Amino acid sequence: MKNWLIRLAFIIPMIWWAYLFFTTQIVVVFDAIGYENLGQLIAHQGWAEFLRQGPQREPMFPWLVSLSMQMGDWWKIEYFYPLKLIGILFLFLTMIFVYRLLKMLAVRPSVAALVILYIGISPVMTNSSMRLWSEFAAYPWVVLAVIWTIKSWKLLENLSGEGQNYARVIGHAFMVALMFILIMSVKAVAEGVLILYLWPFYLRIIAHWRSGRFVQARQVAKFCLVVLIVFEGVVCAYRACNYYANGHFAFTNRGDWAFYGNTVRRMEPLTPRRLGAAIAFVPGMGICPAIYGTDDCDFWSARYSDDLIAQKQNELAAQGITGNAASKYFTDTSIKMILSNPLQEILLMIVEAHKMFIWESSIAFVAYPDWIENILYSPWCTNILKLILAALCWSACAFAFGFLCYRSLASHRKSDEQGQVIFWILNFIFWYMAMYSLFFILDRYSFPIVSLFMVLLAFLLDKMVRLCIR
Repeated sequence: MKNWLIRLAFIIPMIWWAYLFFTTQIVVVFDAIGYENLGQLIAHQGWAEFLRQGPQREPMFPWLVSLSMQMGDWWKIEYFYPLKLIGILFLFLTMIFVYRLLKMLAVRPSVAALVILYIGISPVMTNSSMRLWSEFAAYPWVVLAVIWTIKSWKLLENLSGEGQNYARVIGHAFMVALMFILIMSVKAVAEGVLILYLWPFYLRIIAHWRSGRFVQARQVAKFCLVVLIVFEGVVCAYRACNYYANGHFAFTNRGDWAFYGNTVRRMEPLTPRRLGAAIAFVPGMGICPAIYGTDDCDFWSARYSDDLIAQKQNELAAQGITGNAASKYFTDTSIKMILSNPLQEILLMIVEAHKMFIWESSIAFVAYPDWIENILYSPWCTNILKLILAALCWSACAFAFGFLCYRSLASHRKSDEQGQVIFWILNFIFWYMAMYSLFFILDRYSFPIVSLFMVLLAFLLDKMVRLCIR
């Protein structure tokens, strides 16, 4: 019976995907136009031209679009169909890897099946996997990054000899680096996430060294060095290709100016009314304008920061400051402003980070059959689902954090596997949210970590069920 629940959790979404595959149509607007153009560029003129006209967006999704176009030419169909097929495959892989994490947490099959089923039929997860936007290309690698980190942590915990399992340490380090390279190829924020995400390994090196366990300290240090060297080696090689082709030592064409625009906004005087508007702006749904009016809420919109960016770009261009020089100006100036008022920046980062919990029902850019659109785009569906999932995911993260605190204070602990899994999931979510909270967060930025939210939610539900049946 239990195995059938898990099988149904995978089978039911497949039936739903098959229906959506043939009845939905990708809508090409806004950023999707850029992705389509980049896919055509790679498909017809190759990577050299892609780099020459760069720096461009992160490379994986344009490559998937170009691959879809080539498959479409082979099969004599629109490239939308191969692209949707790739998106469905990535979502299916994500569900498999989520199930692996749930087994590591010993979540009961009924709860695991419920969560896996929801991931497979979630409006956001299916919508994002069948449209011309990049987020789905990161889904499986985020979960795998956490899984390989947990495996690496356990491996290093059980090593004792200098040469013991040296190849395994290198292999695990390579896999962690590879997962973050794949994430980086979709979301450039992964570079900052990785460097901060590895902090427990850094502390373990120090702890081993101070305790005189020099062999263990060297093992962990080797692991960290391999991860960072492999990751940064690939990233810097790609930057070097951009520099050779277009004169910009950059991974992507975004980031520095977006960082600047959001920082300038945050450093303006913060009144209680302006802070209240920032908080009310987080959930959307027209709450902020209803309470504070349009003017106060527009201050926290993307349009306001975009205007600041455009104004400064024009000023710099008039002074002859462009390219790498402009990028350096945006980054250096932003850091100086943050250091001048770090508490205000941290407060507004915390407010901004909460947008990551408002992810469900953020659907767009796919044309559905009328009966589905009448459901998905109705206010009661979008708002209720949005609020329920936001509350559940926030509660799941809070519970997971409390669980870790309790275990750290408990005098007697059983197997620590659950604690390790929860810790690394929370660690990834925290740094992912922290890095994005430096910028203006759009709902789609949270999609790659939805699977991790759902794992924590499954953990919370499992604990509640166990408590009820005692």
